[in-house]
Order: sequence, then C-alpha cells, then structure tokens
Amino acid sequence: GLLKRKKLSSAERAINVSPLKTTRADSVVIDVGPPADWVKVNVQRTNDCYEVYALVPGLLREEVHVQSDAAGRLVISGQPEQLENPWGVTPFKKVVSLPSRIDPHQTSAVVTLHGQLFVRVPFEQSDG
Repeated sequence: GLLKRKKLSSAERAINVSPLKTTRADSVVIDVGPPADWVKVNVQRTNDCYEVYALVPGLLREEVHVQSDAAGRLVISGQPEQLENPWGVTPFKKVVSLPSRIDPHQTSAVVTLHGQLFVRVPFEQSDG
C-alpha cells in the first residue's frame, strides 16, 4: 500500500508542474496582513523583464492595484468594493521581491475579465 501512495504523490506533483519556456525567477512572494491563499502569484524571467502572473478572481480591474519601486519590489493589492461576498474574496496585499533592480516607470499591468493579472516588469537599464 505504501508504494502505491508514493507513486500517487509523484504523479500529483507531475500534474502541478507545467513546462515553462522561460526560467523561474528567484523571487519571494509574501502576504502583508491576513494571508490570501486564493491569490496565486507566479514569476518568470525573460531576456529583458520579469513577467508576473497572478490570479485575482472576483476582482474588477479598478479593485486591483500594482505598485513597483526600482529596488525590485512589486506590491499587488486588491480591495473588493463588496466586502461581504459569497465567493470569499477578501482584501489582500502581496509583496513580490524580485532578485534585481527594475524600471518602475516602464512597468505595465493588465487585468482580464477573468481575473488574470499580468504585470510586465522590465529590468533597470544601465547607462553604460
């Protein structure tokens, strides 16, 4: 019985890992305030930027805010207008610490109607 259980858990792990064309960035995501496990954040690194993907289902575009600073900190927060809602959508704030300096002025964010947030965070350009 133990052997079957081990096989099942490795199969479950295989399902959760999807192949990526880009490399995973060494980023850290922390919750500020109450944990919001319903918000999923994934960071990938490309040749010229970080791509941050977050699932924020149930929130409208104007209820999601993204801030960044040059040190590589990205703050994603959400504030639902309807605090009492049957979907369990709660206010949240997540801080994503990226491993290198970024250009906050060129950072762009898009939220789809399906609650998918995409943030493009370009690396800081050195004047050299």
